[in-house]
Amino acid sequence: MKKEMKLILAGILLLAAMLRIPLTSVGPLIPSLSETTGLSLTNLSQLTSISLLVFAVLSTLVPKISRRLGLIPSIIGAICLVLVGILVRSFTGNVGLYVGTVIIAVGICFGNVLLPTLAKTFFPNHLGKMTSSYTIVMNLMGAIGSSAAIPVLGLVHHVPTLALASVGFLTLPALLVWVIILITGGADDAQTSAKASQTTTTKINIYRSKIAWSLATFMGLQSLIFYTYISWLPKIIESKGYSLAFGGSLLGLMQLMILPASFVVPVFAEKVKNQTGFVIFAGSAIILGTVLLFTGNEVLMVMAVLILGIAVGSAFSLSLILFTIRTKSGQVAAELSGMSQTVGYTLAAVGPVLFGLLVNWTDSFLTPLLLVVVMAFMMIVIGYKAGKPGYID
Repeated sequence: MKKEMKLILAGILLLAAMLRIPLTSVGPLIPSLSETTGLSLTNLSQLTSISLLVFAVLSTLVPKISRRLGLIPSIIGAICLVLVGILVRSFTGNVGLYVGTVIIAVGICFGNVLLPTLAKTFFPNHLGKMTSSYTIVMNLMGAIGSSAAIPVLGLVHHVPTLALASVGFLTLPALLVWVIILITGGADDAQTSAKASQTTTTKINIYRSKIAWSLATFMGLQSLIFYTYISWLPKIIESKGYSLAFGGSLLGLMQLMILPASFVVPVFAEKVKNQTGFVIFAGSAIILGTVLLFTGNEVLMVMAVLILGIAVGSAFSLSLILFTIRTKSGQVAAELSGMSQTVGYTLAAVGPVLFGLLVNWTDSFLTPLLLVVVMAFMMIVIGYKAGKPGYID
């Protein structure tokens, strides 16, 4: 691998490393933030919802903005926004807590949408390995953000704003690498080399593509299911007679099982022309895992969580690899990624709220979980089109 390609690979992985931890580190710190800021737990819990709404609104605009600014300047701008947002969130009081969260979310949104574009642009012959690599890094760092937040809080003398600020250090190596890439022109050389294996395309309207809408809806449904379980799994476990702590440990186990699925699925999905089998597997596994939660049996619920982790990890990583498999150019991959993530995060923001309303209305988790089963079945039916061979452009 050429020197400039190694540098770009490092830049992609460093970018992926900083796209989850500024958000996942917040949840464990909310009780401490409530004590020091005077804000209620309810108000502070809205920080995650704010980020999802920013993703939903902005994702479709990212490809247009990056086309005007250029891919590498857009990446550098995104990293700078995350860094500035972290500083604002940490050191400018209660209002800054929310303003900084919005700024961070804008930067992360650019990174989320443009990661598949970077893979498609610079590594068109290694899409499976690239998608696996940056997905693993994203999920691993997200998990580290959740688990390390409280230990870091202890290290900074229980000042939660300093704990929030500490994640800003992750942006510095990413910023340095991408600035070097821009200054040295390494991206231009790498892109020229990579273009030889790509097919040029004319401008198209992806909103008229049935494949694009199928993939966007598949992405949306898997996001809805994932964020619903992230929000409600501990309470579901508690409703079966177990402790909330046990439910929290099973949520951690589910997130852990996302990692191997995220690594394996893109590698194998790239090697076959038809990815419908992966769609069926992911949806069916979600259905099976959800049904096992009904049992209340401890062993079966552990199995359910293991299956659900593999299922949601498979569905998410499959969505990312399909952004590149179903397109012939980096720009169209960016547009498809933006469109799909807008649908995905819109449904992700709605899912946990709808689930909670159903729990309140029915005073039971039965109906909401049945709705998850229906969503998973729809995911299979709608995603089947996205899994079939073909290109959007």
